[in-house]
Amino acid sequence: MFGLLILQSIVQGVTEFLPVSSSGHLVLIWSAASWMGIGGEVTDAEMLTLNVALHVGTLAAVVLYFWRMVLDVAHGGFDTLVFRKTQNRRLFLFVVVASIPLMIAGLAVATYVPDAWLLNPLVVAAATLVFGLVLLFADIGFDNRRKAKNITMVDALVVGLMQCLALIPGTSRSGITMTAGRMLSINRTDAARLSMILSIPAILAAGGYQTFVTVSEGNWELSRLALLGAGLAFISAILAISLFMRFIKVSDLLPFVIYRVVLALSIFAFILVIGVSATPPV
Repeated sequence: MFGLLILQSIVQGVTEFLPVSSSGHLVLIWSAASWMGIGGEVTDAEMLTLNVALHVGTLAAVVLYFWRMVLDVAHGGFDTLVFRKTQNRRLFLFVVVASIPLMIAGLAVATYVPDAWLLNPLVVAAATLVFGLVLLFADIGFDNRRKAKNITMVDALVVGLMQCLALIPGTSRSGITMTAGRMLSINRTDAARLSMILSIPAILAAGGYQTFVTVSEGNWELSRLALLGAGLAFISAILAISLFMRFIKVSDLLPFVIYRVVLALSIFAFILVIGVSATPPV
């Protein structure tokens, strides 16, 4: 259990802000571990709770790295309250409008969608492949003429609706929001920055919900493990964000698409050849 936590925490931190699906990787880690008889004492619900707890660790990383942008959003909230038209107000409203669809859809999924479906490796593989190809189409098929300062509320709604697709494991929240940004012709760097800032309300909502469930059920052992994992995820996330933001200034997103295709095909092969059930055993 302890070794899996360390591996899961590092993977969470590295992949959370890359367009490769952190949740998909975490599902696969636990599916493989369960198949090998490791960590069998962890239930589906506990696995999802630990998953979200690690997202909270990465929240601290993105807030620290983009602290100036976070302050701009906060100032934009104040400007909105006093009816002052500023660039920060535009950014704040973008975050709000783009986050609302995900909050509604997330609540619906948490209420009505079985955990077993959210842990299905076949779903992860299909989403990893399909949305990876969509990301490639968006990145090479649209120009870079627009900047973040030119975003509109229509843009926010489009990004918000597409962000709901991230609830499908394997899609990648950062990947689908960057896809939306590139389809709106927002340049690659600004699309990434907007994607990062949108992760904050998404992680807060998911982490807050799962924290309430964990505490109300009195699962303090899991809470202590989650705290350790969050710290490890924070460290690896800071490094990953820094390297990623530097990388996209000099390259397109093709390397990530290739990785997603290879990963998806590997998962399909793992399921077909080794004979692992589409729904991971627990």
